[in-house]
Parts: sequence; C-alpha cells; structure tokens
Amino acid sequence: MVVPPIHAALEERVGHTVPKSTVYRLLARHGWRKVSPDTRHPKADPAVQDAYKTTSGISGRAGEGG
Repeated sequence: MVVPPIHAALEERVGHTVPKSTVYRLLARHGWRKVSPDTRHPKADPAVQDAYKTTSGISGRAGEGG
C-alpha cells in the first residue's frame, strides 16, 4: 500500500499529525487513484481451490463447464 509511508513522511515533514484523508485528497489532486484490494484472500489455500476446481465441474471460463 502506498498511503502509510506517504502519510508518515508528510507528518514528519509538517511536524504534527495529519488525517489519512488529507493524504488521500493530496494523492487524488495529483491524479493518483485508490489501489484496488488484493485479488487473493490472505487465508486462501491454492491446493484446496485447485481440488475444488477439478471436482466441482466448473471450468472457470464463462460459457464452459457446469
């Protein structure tokens, strides 16, 4: 994530606490967009997911399998 290090640097630079919303607004003014969340859950188990894919009959592609 980009915001925490920028937030810390900004607080150090100005010498007092700054709300995180200020950092988000600053980044938005400069054309930065909010980063999308991770596509994978931290507790996800790839082996279990692969086993499910092979036994469920779902191919993972639109219009196929079922």
